[in-house]
Order: sequence, then C-alpha cells, then structure tokens
Amino acid sequence: MVGACGSKILVTTRKTEVASIMGTAPAYCLNGLSHEDSLTLFLRHLNKKKTERREWNIVNSHSGWNSNQNEEISSAVRVSYEQLSSYLKVCLAYCSIFPKGCVIEIDKLIQLVAEGLISKSNESEDLEHVAIQHFRELLSRSFFQDVEEYRSVYTSICTMHDLVHDLALSAAGVEFCAVNSHIQNISDEVRHVVFSEYDLSGKELPASLLRNQALRTISFSFDGVGAMSTMFVENCIARLCNLSSNGSIKELPDSINKLLSLQTLRISHCPQLEGLPKDIGNLISLRHLYITTKQACLPDKAIVCLSSLRSLCIHNCNNLVSLSEGLQHLTNLRTLAIIGCPRLTFFPIAMKHLTALENLLIVDCKELTLLEWQDIEGLRMLRSLVIGGLPELESKDVHCLGSLQMLVLAGLPEVVTSPRWLEGASATLQYLRVERCLNFAALPNWLANLTALEKLEISKCRKSFSLPEGMSCLTNLKVLKIDN
Repeated sequence: MVGACGSKILVTTRKTEVASIMGTAPAYCLNGLSHEDSLTLFLRHLNKKKTERREWNIVNSHSGWNSNQNEEISSAVRVSYEQLSSYLKVCLAYCSIFPKGCVIEIDKLIQLVAEGLISKSNESEDLEHVAIQHFRELLSRSFFQDVEEYRSVYTSICTMHDLVHDLALSAAGVEFCAVNSHIQNISDEVRHVVFSEYDLSGKELPASLLRNQALRTISFSFDGVGAMSTMFVENCIARLCNLSSNGSIKELPDSINKLLSLQTLRISHCPQLEGLPKDIGNLISLRHLYITTKQACLPDKAIVCLSSLRSLCIHNCNNLVSLSEGLQHLTNLRTLAIIGCPRLTFFPIAMKHLTALENLLIVDCKELTLLEWQDIEGLRMLRSLVIGGLPELESKDVHCLGSLQMLVLAGLPEVVTSPRWLEGASATLQYLRVERCLNFAALPNWLANLTALEKLEISKCRKSFSLPEGMSCLTNLKVLKIDN
C-alpha cells in the first residue's frame, strides 16, 4: 500500500492499547457531542449526499455487524463485548445495577465488583486492587467514559454510554436485578439486588427473595425501608448490606452479628441510628464499614476484632468525641475517612501504626486541633491525603511520604503556602488542590521540583498571588486552574 507524499493514515479504535501501538503522534480521545452540537451537525449535513439504499444494506449484512441476541444493542459494541475475557464480562454485567445515565463513583464500583465477583491469581493479591485493574481494562476499551478524577475531594467519577448500559443489562441475565420503580418479578436465581431511590414501606416483597439461598448482595438506599431491612438482614444477606441514607432506621438487629461472611456494611447517613451492635466484632470477614452513629465513642473492643477491614468511613457523627485506640490493630486498613464530626477532639496517635493505609481523609472536624503532620510520618504507603475544615494544623517537617500522589487542602485558615514536606513527594505527586484557604498567598519556588505534577488547582483562596518562575519546569502539567 503506497500513498502520495504527505498522505496520512487515520486509525480508529476503542482500545487505548491499540492507539499507543499504532500511533506516531499522541492519540486523540474522541468524546461524545452534546445534544445541541449533535443536532447542529445533523442538520448541517442532512441530505447533502445521497447514498443508495443497497450500499447501506451491504454494510448492514456484514456478518461481524449482525447479532440475533438483541437487535436493540449496537452490533459494533457487542463485538467489543465478545472480545472480553470471562471475568471482565462478569464485571461489566454487574454495572447493570446502576441506573442508566447516572454518575458512577469509581471507588464504589470497584468495591462492589470485588464482592465475590472476581478471584485472585495468588493469595498475596488484594481483591480491591484486582478490581481496579479490571476497571482500568474496561476503561481502556471505552466501556466507561467521562472520567473525572478527584471531581470532589472524596471520589472520582465516570459514566457509561446508554448503548453500553443496554449491553450490560443483556449480559446480566437473571443474576443481577435493580428495582427502581415497582416491585417486579425477581428470579429465584438472582444473586445481587439493588433497591435504589424507592420507598418500600407498606409493601410485601416476593417470597422467592426471602428464601433465596444464593443471594450474595443486597442494597437499600433512602427512607422507606423501616422494618423491612431487618427481615432481609435476618434472612438473606451474605456479603454486602447497604442501608445508607435511611432516615428511619434506629438500630440494627442483633442477628446481623451472625453474618460471618458479611464483607461490606454501609450504614452511613442514617441520622437516627443509635449505635453499632455491641457484638459487631463478630463480623470477622468485614472489609468495608461505613457508619453514622449517635455514639460518643466507637466500641473499642469490637473495633479491635475487625482485623480484615480495608475501609473505615465515619460520616456525620455529631456526638463522636474520640476514635477508638483499637485503630492501631487495623493493620490491613487501606482507607480511613472521617467526615463531618464537629465534636471530635481526639485523634489517636496510634494512627502511625496503620502502615498499609493508602487514603486518608479528615474533613469538617472543627474541634480537632491535635493533628500534626508527624502523626502521619509512618504512613509510607499513603497515596492520597485530604485535609479540610480544621481550625489549626501544625505543619512540621515530614520526610516519609514518598508515595503520595494526591493532596487536597481545603478550608484551612492557617495555611499560607504549600507545605515544605511536599518536596519529599516530588517524584510521585500528580494532583495538588488548595481551596478555601483564605490566607494562602503564594506557591513556593520549589514547586518546580514536583516533576510528576499533572493537575494544579487553586480555588477560592481570595488573596492574589503570582506563579513561581519554575512553572515552566512542570513538563507533565496538563491542568492549571486558578479561580476566584
């Protein structure tokens, strides 16, 4: 194949790996058009060029573009699906439980996919890390789109095209079921059920669901569950129980402590919940715990027993004044988030023993004044650190954050410049965000040492400042945002 001088070959693909192999120039990611832009483009070219129907019939009859399984699903998308490995097909099928068009929190997706849907090639692997690899592979094949990393200080998000969601529904079969608007016939073979934004109060659920021995995960959100949740907890939850954002639930049944295989318990944003069951330490398989409670102190003896915990997220506990000293025994903990605990005054020094910790978030704890940077010096695996809404923050030299990739400082009146210890993360820090730090006045000259930095955001800090001279050295910087 020979072209004229100056000719170019344009290669299109759904796989980023193919683009990197074929391309002699950086790949261009073709994002979707807005509805308005799509309509404008369509009207501009309507009837501009007439093509005979028989030519389109030839294209349509191509064997690779036809599928009798579901005529409503794009054949081109299905071809991409058929190329997936079996474990990726299962992960994609799980995505059918998310409503079409919704924004998906990547962390939550990764965590849910890890719940009994994937297997490890060796025992040393972490399920959540394997799930991250699966997500990235699906992302590289364009099954997810509109990824926004660190959209908020808490999470990254993505979406799924409607055609891909239809494909996921087709692949889900009877094992996955999302109930959004009415009680529907639920198969006896269902293994994962989600009730989303739906009032169940006063309604009877199918008996087949209550006696289902294959059910692995069940998720309730929002009010209206009431006593119905207790019935489910006692009968059919194996791995995941999500009762989050339930304004009526006041206590969990003691029988929940018998669910020795339970891996995820979400009871966050449940403002009426009096406290955790006293024997919650029996849940020896628990990997993820999200809680909102009226308790002033977490049960120390119970927390010590939860040695399998990977994530502990404490949300909006208005009465909480201290954290359990038992935290130091959670040596497998990867994520610790403490958000909206206005009376919390004591942060255990034992945190330095959490040597596997990768993500630490401490936000809106206005009475917490004891946190010092040296308290996190032993966290050598820490990848993301979010500190916000604290009245005082003692900034001392820290030399052991060589794995840090993301730092967010928000609502810290004492911060006037970037902490000097960031230089210790010069080879790894990719994202730096400073917001609502009203006395923040300068970016330091040594910012040029952060050679891995890709995204820098300064927002709502009010004081004017100039950029340091070394900004030109940040050759990996892709996003620079300064506002207000």
